[in-house]
Amino acid sequence: MKIKIWIICLSALCVSCLSNVDDIYKGGKEEEKIDKEDFFNFTTTQANQLIIDYGMKMPTVFSLYDEYPLELIDNTWELKKIAPIYSSITDEDGKFSSKVVFPAYLKEVWLVSENVLVASPIKLELNAEGLIFNYNNYKAKLVTKAHSRAVIDGITYPDGYDRLGNWDANGIPNYLMPQNETQNIPNAFLKRCNSLIETTIYSMLLEKFPEYRAKEGETNDMVITKPTGLVATYFAISSTSWEDMVAYYTYKKGESIDIATVKKTILIPRSSKNMPESLIGRQIKLKYWNPETETYEDEFPEGTHIGWVLLGQGFGLNSPQVTRYSNPEYNKDRQQRSILLSDPELDNYFFMCMEDNTDMRFNDVQFAITSDVTSSIEPTPSIPPFVSKDETSYAIKGSLAFEDNWPYQGDYDMNDVVIYYSSTMVTSISGYNKGNLVRTTTTFTPVNNGATFTNGFGIQLDDVKRKDISSITVSSEGNTISSEFASEYEKPVVILFSDIKYVLNKPITVAIEYAPFVANNEKVQPPYNPFIFVNTPSREVHLSGYLPTNKADNSLRGKGSDLKIDDNGNVMYYISKDNMPFAIHLANQQFIWSPETTPINQFYPSFESWRKSKGTTDNDWYLHPVK
Repeated sequence: MKIKIWIICLSALCVSCLSNVDDIYKGGKEEEKIDKEDFFNFTTTQANQLIIDYGMKMPTVFSLYDEYPLELIDNTWELKKIAPIYSSITDEDGKFSSKVVFPAYLKEVWLVSENVLVASPIKLELNAEGLIFNYNNYKAKLVTKAHSRAVIDGITYPDGYDRLGNWDANGIPNYLMPQNETQNIPNAFLKRCNSLIETTIYSMLLEKFPEYRAKEGETNDMVITKPTGLVATYFAISSTSWEDMVAYYTYKKGESIDIATVKKTILIPRSSKNMPESLIGRQIKLKYWNPETETYEDEFPEGTHIGWVLLGQGFGLNSPQVTRYSNPEYNKDRQQRSILLSDPELDNYFFMCMEDNTDMRFNDVQFAITSDVTSSIEPTPSIPPFVSKDETSYAIKGSLAFEDNWPYQGDYDMNDVVIYYSSTMVTSISGYNKGNLVRTTTTFTPVNNGATFTNGFGIQLDDVKRKDISSITVSSEGNTISSEFASEYEKPVVILFSDIKYVLNKPITVAIEYAPFVANNEKVQPPYNPFIFVNTPSREVHLSGYLPTNKADNSLRGKGSDLKIDDNGNVMYYISKDNMPFAIHLANQQFIWSPETTPINQFYPSFESWRKSKGTTDNDWYLHPVK
């Protein structure tokens, strides 16, 4: 039907205190046809199809954020203390596909991965169809873009160093190995590297693993025991904002060298959080400098020792701000600044971790080193065994606002009952239940009571059965209120309070554990099916389109302004004849409710265009109240 013109009667001052108050919104002609298809469900969320393909045979944990997730603290990029809006794990082929519910206004997200061969964070567009991301296609575009802007030669580098080749203004070398010659990095090795990085993001590595501390006179140099070639692989840099470089030098056991004059060769011209993403996963073949022939060779001879140099703030400069060596004796403070770790199972894979400043996390510069010949490198301390995380989590939050005068229209200020909620969604990422939701912990905080009626609040789980739920705990202020669903309801229902006056601004937490293979994001998306009950448990008010519980008084439906059925016989729930809701859910935001008797479409100027467009425009209306 044609949307009716509404006249706002500002003289109506009473809201929930009178059940027979005249409707504020007056309808148009009585003979107009009422059709369910013309009505809006007032949802502020949208189920998006999320498809991710990392293009590698490895399960990968990923998270999505609704804001840029990193912040710069001193010279270190750190993950903000914010929860992602979604987190899960791909399958064994690095693929993920599922429907995921997000706020409808969300247009972009940042994808964060824990895989060292994957760039992170990546800004992605979220549209009505959802999000499709293929990492190989993303890398191909990065490489094309990088090559189109390449400027070879004329790049400044520190004095006293040699080069394997040139690089452009972005630090992309022209001596990268061709993609078709790139060596595969085993998943087991990557998992162990990832695991070590995750355990030391916020801690000093040598304090957590004191066995990695070099003893007096020891170095973190690499020792060649059989002739072999070596390949370095760029990893995603964990933290540094400095523009570092990495170089190396060689010597023989017992050989006396002058670190100031020994021939040092730049391997990685730019290692930084700001380096081009196209470099991640790319490889460089190291070259051995033969002092007798004064040429570079592909193979490192037996007995060769390789020392490593981190040139802090060295990219694009004639001299670095600081220089760190793998031999602590060469560092001004004699502190250990690098750790070379062997893989415990794959004897030709090594993980280099380097520290450029003072936080001692050793995650400023990290890369892999692979030897062409097995058992050709003297063992070093081992990477810790892979510690599989059992779970990952993300957060959902929002607000609920109710008009308690249903089935009659009130003043639509939507402030009779206002509740904020925040939920932690925990997903299994290992074992037989991998990828399924394990539990939800949702805290509901009543923040406004704008009514004179006695209003209670509950939630109903529509899409899971009681047998699918392992446990339920409702608590407040450290005290358990209940450990079971209300028995008088057919579906799982939790009653959080029966009178808002006594719990105002007091958080109430509902923790639900799910049986394996039962729950997914869509089935148990908070705030579930929330409702208030007015004066009596049987007078329920739900979100538009949501079904009441079996205890609701159905005789109230269709009275006053409530539309029970359209002209074609379609059943309607909690929508007025003038196409307005009696309750509304605001996704991802704390609702600023309008003053008493000020209708929501006056306090939020974009509400009306959002309603008339059925959510296709202005779906961020509740972010912009009248100033």
